[in-house]
Amino acid sequence: MMIDFGIKTFFSDVKNALTSTRILGIDIGTTSIKLLEVGKKGETLTLENYGILETKDYLSRGNAAIQTSALKISERDTAQLLNVLLREVQPKTKNAIVSIPIYNAFFVTIDMPSLPPHEAASALQFQAKQYIPLPMDQVNIEWVEMDAFQNERGQDMRKYLLVAVPKAVIEMMKRLLGSVGVNLHALEVEHQSLIRSLLSPSDPITQIIDIGGESTGIYIIEKGIAKRSTQVDSAGSSLTKSLARTLDISALRAEDLKKRKGLLGSGGEYEISHALYPFLDIIFNECTRIRNEFERSSNKKVSEIILVGGGANLLGIDAYVKDVMGLPIKTTDSLRHITLPNEIEPIRKELGRTFASTSGLALRFFV
Repeated sequence: MMIDFGIKTFFSDVKNALTSTRILGIDIGTTSIKLLEVGKKGETLTLENYGILETKDYLSRGNAAIQTSALKISERDTAQLLNVLLREVQPKTKNAIVSIPIYNAFFVTIDMPSLPPHEAASALQFQAKQYIPLPMDQVNIEWVEMDAFQNERGQDMRKYLLVAVPKAVIEMMKRLLGSVGVNLHALEVEHQSLIRSLLSPSDPITQIIDIGGESTGIYIIEKGIAKRSTQVDSAGSSLTKSLARTLDISALRAEDLKKRKGLLGSGGEYEISHALYPFLDIIFNECTRIRNEFERSSNKKVSEIILVGGGANLLGIDAYVKDVMGLPIKTTDSLRHITLPNEIEPIRKELGRTFASTSGLALRFFV
């Protein structure tokens, strides 16, 4: 069972509500808005259009990010940016499935004795009151069974993952999308779209690291379920600002150098790469801590890592992460279910990492 905000709880079923053969996946991130339009021709999914609008203001003004874990989304500013993106891309549909960042949701794991489904539902609803710092009438709650085990007394137990999203977040997203003429048919916590586009239930335990502009999402996935979900407020902008300070250059110039040289600078350009390592270490030390905690508590091993997000396109990052974390980097293509136009096939890997969440949102409509 998947954690699934939108179809059953918040909105009507997408497949029943729409007759269109096209859908938009829209990912409103910390410093950018990404849009993917996917259509279906016969049994084939095709990429019809895509676009990304990134604000650079956050590089010089920390409070100019679209949203962060400590900064609520600006409806007006985000609507303006989304309007610009829609005007440039000109999609042929306005029906959309949209992501909710993990920091807009509450995640709780609860251990309970094995109960019949209807009794477990009532017990979980009661338990939620102890963990969710909002009145129950102000949140929408979903849960999924993660594991079955026996406690030290030999009693049959079940471990549940409970996820709650404030209704205020849902209403805000409905207003925002409605203000730009987009038909919002479903919302989904962002890691679920990553799971859909990157993994299958038969894959080994995997750590997904989603490096965005202002924050990095860290997830450990087993059999299609997120066993750990967290984020750290260090990401692409941290690297850029570090480089700007080290070289005493503007943030925009540093951003350009970072993208062109990455971790592969040598000779006179070695200083460029060297300035990035301290902030990369912050990100991946936290990834290692989360992995170690999961492995200790579950007595299971993470087998591989998947890097996604715009920051995952940093030159040389695969080799660096493999070295510091001691695990292979899986190069899963998040667009593998979608046929791309021939002219953009050469940048499939870069697009796949950048639009991993967005493609998962679009795929939800067709699976």
